[in-house]
Amino acid sequence: MEPAPHVPGTTPSEGPVSFNRFGPHWLNQIRALFGLPSQRRLARAALQIGAIRHWETEFSRLSDAELRQRGLQLRGRARGGKSLDKLLPEVFGAVCVASQRTIQLRPFDVQLAAGVVIHQGGLGEVGTGEGKTLVAAMPACLNALQGKGVHVTTVNDYLARRDAEWIGPIYQALGISVGVLQMKMPDEERARAYRCDITYGVASEFGFDFLRDRLKVAGDKGQNAPFWSAWTSNGQYARPLDPKVQREHHYALVDEADNIFIDEARTPLIISGMTRQATPQEQVVYVWANQLAKDMARDKHYRLDEKKQKVELMEEGKALARWSKPPVGPHSHAMDKLHEHIERAIQAHHRFRLDQHYMIEKDKIVIIDEFTGRRMPDRHWREGLHQAVEAKEGVPVTVAADHAAQITFQSYFKLYKKLSGMTGTAWQNWWELRRVYKLWVVCVPTNRPVIRQQWPDRIFPTEQAKFEAVAEEIIRLHEKGRPVLVGTRSVEKSEALSRMLREAGIEHEILNAKQHEREAALVEHAGEPGRVMIATNMAGRGTDIRLLPGVAKSGGLHVLGTERHEARRIDRQLAGRAGRQGDPGTCQFFLSLEDELLEGLGPTKQARLQALGRSGKKLDWNAFQPRFLKAQRRVERRHRKERVDLMIYEKQRQETLKDIGADPYVD
Repeated sequence: MEPAPHVPGTTPSEGPVSFNRFGPHWLNQIRALFGLPSQRRLARAALQIGAIRHWETEFSRLSDAELRQRGLQLRGRARGGKSLDKLLPEVFGAVCVASQRTIQLRPFDVQLAAGVVIHQGGLGEVGTGEGKTLVAAMPACLNALQGKGVHVTTVNDYLARRDAEWIGPIYQALGISVGVLQMKMPDEERARAYRCDITYGVASEFGFDFLRDRLKVAGDKGQNAPFWSAWTSNGQYARPLDPKVQREHHYALVDEADNIFIDEARTPLIISGMTRQATPQEQVVYVWANQLAKDMARDKHYRLDEKKQKVELMEEGKALARWSKPPVGPHSHAMDKLHEHIERAIQAHHRFRLDQHYMIEKDKIVIIDEFTGRRMPDRHWREGLHQAVEAKEGVPVTVAADHAAQITFQSYFKLYKKLSGMTGTAWQNWWELRRVYKLWVVCVPTNRPVIRQQWPDRIFPTEQAKFEAVAEEIIRLHEKGRPVLVGTRSVEKSEALSRMLREAGIEHEILNAKQHEREAALVEHAGEPGRVMIATNMAGRGTDIRLLPGVAKSGGLHVLGTERHEARRIDRQLAGRAGRQGDPGTCQFFLSLEDELLEGLGPTKQARLQALGRSGKKLDWNAFQPRFLKAQRRVERRHRKERVDLMIYEKQRQETLKDIGADPYVD
């Protein structure tokens, strides 16, 4: 949880001041019966708070040993068939007491309501800084009582380990076991983590474990052990009777659900065979296509469809390929396949940028998640695109590995009998989340009213003019003693701004995919007086920024976005870093007519706007803001279509494999 700010003269264990953020009791009773679906869920949750506080008072009289015993009794009643909904007030009350005794935090009323919403299978929109980690503990405890396993997913290994270690004492106080999944963990430890009542881990690790289990089962077919193998310890057939590490898919609680359900939904989880460095003969096609792509011109040799993100060779481009001595030999292809290699090489040059979409680390291409700014070292682009980028950058080219198994996040999370989640931003995509995952988005009010000020966007003709204005604004705020968090879209731009600040003599920290190991430690200090931090847009997500004493009087944290993102949700997430728990704060975006977002308007309009910005005319550039909002809507629509297309393709693929009697997840 991101705990409440300390009130002078009190101790944290005294708990927060209670604010009625749900309206009168009678109004919630009416909304619970006649409101819209999301209103009904929030009203029903608000009506549970009184009963939870009653049980909290009752359990506060118990000793630690008696509280643990009561937790075990609740487990027995749940496994005996008692409805979890009826046990909810008692369990949530017990969690409140355990939380106060172990981590010295008492949940707010809004956190209790969020926990109820999540338990009932909703997706709770819980504001940044409102304590989602502690919120998750309540429905996780309740659903763990049945002993069928609860999976709590996060966005990276660090957060999974941190949350489990921090909230773990609450679970232990109630007799509930907790395990943590980490990357590259041995199977024995994974199986042990899954056998715990609650398992924390990265969403992709749960998906990959599912695929690895399917591969193990598929590999064992036709090799059934004879009946006497159970009595042999070192014989020929001695192997685990069940090779799978994962248990059944009972209940999943997804943290930062918008990132998993929406942003990551365009990329399937794929397990491939082992990769190796390609021989010179195996590299020849990629090297040839890369050289040819450098000589090709847009709209002369190829077309680039911005909407479909597709490259297509024109007749002149095909003719150039024919007369450029195409490679021959066992590792070459027919001309139509060579055309595809050229198209991928063009895409590598014109659509994928170093230090924005990928970085080079130890002579390897490491993909950067465009939405979070985080490294994804275990991911590779498909169908030869990764090799095209390797050839472009001159690093050792690897052999494209065959796919062994795959699944999308959309398909994986539908396997759970019960699914819920929480995030700071989901409302804009409520219909897609309802349609795909059958989840209602419920906006839970903040504990204190948000007083963050959203300053109007400032628009500049060129990127150079924009970054000069950004540097001036940072210097102005720094002189006032205000902390500033600057959000950039790529590693390259974060480092360019860093150079400008160094020249101006402004001390600052830079946080991007190259400093991933220091991410949480750096973000924790972003609220100190005069601190300046430059970060890729979502770096530090999941780590709280607390204001130090005196910072609130100067205006609080200022968030400065150097570009609008492709999704409004990401802009909201960035802005939400300021003004947590009723703190003061401000946010503003600086834009330019050279911003990448304007690609959403199409190449012709984008080129026209860029030419206008470079013309040197004196215009009211702020009047161009509607163009950015229009481009953002178009890009969001395009991404939504890609997710729907992938969902339909995956469904058809699974149905085809089932029809022929094959495993729908194993290729």
